[in-house]
Amino acid sequence: MKILTNIQTSNLGGIGQTFKNLVDYASKYEKTSINFVGVRITGDHNSDENNLYKESQNQSNFKLISVNLSYPNFSDIIDISTSVDHIKNAYQPLTDVFKKIIIEESPDIILLNGTYIVPWCLFLSASSTNIPIVLHYHGILTKELSNYPKDKLLLVTDMEKVFDNDRLLYLFPSDIARKTVENEVFGHQIFKTAVLPNPIPGHFFEINSTGKAKNVGFVGRWSDIKNPHFVETLATYNHQKGDTFSINIVTDPKKAKKKISKSIRNKVTLIRPMDNHTLANFYASQGALISPSFFETYGNVAQEAIASGTPALISSDMGVSETYHKFGLKDWIIDFKSASYVYKILKKVSGQPVNPIIREKMRNYLSTQSINQKLVSLLRSS
Repeated sequence: MKILTNIQTSNLGGIGQTFKNLVDYASKYEKTSINFVGVRITGDHNSDENNLYKESQNQSNFKLISVNLSYPNFSDIIDISTSVDHIKNAYQPLTDVFKKIIIEESPDIILLNGTYIVPWCLFLSASSTNIPIVLHYHGILTKELSNYPKDKLLLVTDMEKVFDNDRLLYLFPSDIARKTVENEVFGHQIFKTAVLPNPIPGHFFEINSTGKAKNVGFVGRWSDIKNPHFVETLATYNHQKGDTFSINIVTDPKKAKKKISKSIRNKVTLIRPMDNHTLANFYASQGALISPSFFETYGNVAQEAIASGTPALISSDMGVSETYHKFGLKDWIIDFKSASYVYKILKKVSGQPVNPIIREKMRNYLSTQSINQKLVSLLRSS
């Protein structure tokens, strides 16, 4: 079975990490050959200079196709577009590239990773073929760009509705993600679908240290959906309280410095994105993590931190909250409206190790082998 997909190279991206886990799993455990063709567009504005797939290029089941194609920034195109057709025309060169690659590679399945402009163009190219298409619904475009002006947000939603097609198998990382797409994007129930949480790589469970209570971490893109304003508010409040906590932010420093308030730059520590193994050590050095996102289809950071033994506070509008409920962690699902409230909770939980019984249950249920075995079965059935 040959699977062609778009890949994301950012070390911060849950999309890229989840797919790489699938490639690694298939290489080690699948007896029947599964080959992956990953298409990387080097002009991808969501990528950083870190090549997440450098290791995989040596794997016999993974072929990397890099395309050096400069394409317009999505926000610039939305600003000047009045219809979905205008967007299609703006990205026609990208669609044409995917058509050419699909013809040359002749895959058995086309896997769309995410809903941003690259997988959207891959879908447009794939829809003219008879090849089965699977959409792994990481990130809901309408939610990610909910800060857009109303008319432009309606256009974004119309664009996302292009994915509403009875040919697709939809894979969601949470029921929250599925219901949001049904209610806020497509406007109807989706029948050809499956819900499968994201896996946790084994190295996160190998950590046995407890971080310093003073350290509070945030890991993620500095974008509106992640609620970075709260991180800034907490940093200001923490400074007023005598810098009880050291707030450590793992994000793209170039992008963050353009957006982060100058008034708090000396109140936090900005840390460059790191590889997945190093990230486990970062979690272990923290007393607690915060994920104040307004919405996430899942939220890998939170469950990876817990797997590493570090408490992670999350909002109820994150898909990973379903995992929290399953493992008795509902007390760590909180409201992020008040910095003083979150500060008080951090003083209680930071530095407290996660119950080892919970970590072991998570290891059994969310291991890459367990989740990807189910994922491969779903892909084969598509």
